[in-house]
Amino acid sequence: MTTKRSKSIRQKLRQMAGIAYERELATATEALRQEFLRWKNKEIDVFELNDRIHEFHHGISRELYNRYTGNEMADSLCVASALHRGILIREEIGEDVFLSVEDITMALSAHD
Repeated sequence: MTTKRSKSIRQKLRQMAGIAYERELATATEALRQEFLRWKNKEIDVFELNDRIHEFHHGISRELYNRYTGNEMADSLCVASALHRGILIREEIGEDVFLSVEDITMALSAHD
């Protein structure tokens, strides 16, 4: 793996990690939206809704924040992981970024 990446690659990695973060957070937030609908339909009370919000904030929301907040190496791992899990696709990240994380992506695939 190349340890020294160009400024352009680092910026693209950061951008792609941000896109992956947004997509994962949107998916996770959809589950919380369903809880608000349950509350609106009187299927749960406001205290149960508050518990779900608390669980979301201290659970998946925090996990995603920690996953996607970091340094250049974290960006590389996040992009490789997002590629591996289908959150990002090779065509959208560009060949230069793909090549910079290809070895990480292959290592993740080997562990399946």
